[in-house]
Amino acid sequence: MSPAPIHTRPVEEPSHDRAVGSLLGAVAAAALVGTPTHLAQSFATAATTPAPQGTTEATGAQPLAHLVRSALHHGSAPASAAPEYAAWSRALRSLVLTGAAPTSEPVLEHTTNDDLLGVSWRALTRTPHPVEGPTRGAFPCVHLVDTVWAAYHSHGDLAAMYTGALAGARWGASALPLQAVRRLSEHTDPHALTVAALVALNGSHPDRWPQLPIRVRPEQRLPPFAVPHPLDPQVLLGNLDFLRSRPEDVDAAVSLCRTHPEDAPHLAGPDWVRVWLHDTPGRNPNLHFTLDEAASAVAALRAEGKRVLLHCWAGASRTPAVAARYAAATLGAPPLEAMAALIPAVGGHLDNPTLSQAVAELSGLDLPNPLTSLFPAGLPPRRPELRTSHISG
Repeated sequence: MSPAPIHTRPVEEPSHDRAVGSLLGAVAAAALVGTPTHLAQSFATAATTPAPQGTTEATGAQPLAHLVRSALHHGSAPASAAPEYAAWSRALRSLVLTGAAPTSEPVLEHTTNDDLLGVSWRALTRTPHPVEGPTRGAFPCVHLVDTVWAAYHSHGDLAAMYTGALAGARWGASALPLQAVRRLSEHTDPHALTVAALVALNGSHPDRWPQLPIRVRPEQRLPPFAVPHPLDPQVLLGNLDFLRSRPEDVDAAVSLCRTHPEDAPHLAGPDWVRVWLHDTPGRNPNLHFTLDEAASAVAALRAEGKRVLLHCWAGASRTPAVAARYAAATLGAPPLEAMAALIPAVGGHLDNPTLSQAVAELSGLDLPNPLTSLFPAGLPPRRPELRTSHISG
């Protein structure tokens, strides 16, 4: 008997992750290498405002933003662009749609040594990929960071940003180091770039996320929920409605589901870490890295003395997974015991066992069947408001 098909939401399409990565990747690269703030701000402003008619042959932060948006929207550079602009745009579009660059781009291979389009292409295609090893913190998507540094060391700030756009299109927003995203959020709202990327890719849809908050109708809301982490009471494990309705209870948040600026207008940019993580098996291309980064973000905020809300939409699946990784990586707890305690603590579930499996693998453990290994007597019941088949984490 064939397994039931996995139903996914449009936002879970990998191309959406990669489209957002192409815009966020440029400013994340700037934050990563310490590029002067005005360059990143210039890029963000150009990325979120209408592009001028025609094209400019200049290479800078603003032209880069217009070039990325044009590639996302039209699939190419403007018709009047020089061959290297067309080739670069074609490469970025291929990366977003397929996760792979064209097999060759001779125009970009043979640009002058200081041409930023060629520099970024060569950094992307010539930088070695890390060998996967989650237990030792080796993730293939760290190639994104390696390419950015390679470009920066050879050609400076703008080269890092151009490379960040290409590498972000290859690996996605889910591959961005969250500390870099925190730094860029000191001057740029990551959500504004998310909107710009997805509108460029798919057109404007004012009735949908990211232009509109998710689950705002009364029948879609859940009772605000949060419980203290059993090993760190200054970390609350909760749901999106707690973030929306109890702003006075926390100093910072790590959000594991789709959010909108209206959900937490009380939080300063660096205190609100928004993570690209889905609750559907097989829809997270950088799962180990993303879980590890989210847990590290919790640890960083706690090291700053903040009371942190760790949440997803329901607080039942993604939230206990990241909470278990935080417990293991930062607090020294045994990962399997942590998961076995945290899932019942939030009244959660194992509908997406890949999350628990990835948390175990990050600690060098194999967990082929999380349900029988963690709960041999059966999984404790979900919270009352979650006891319907269509409500996940």
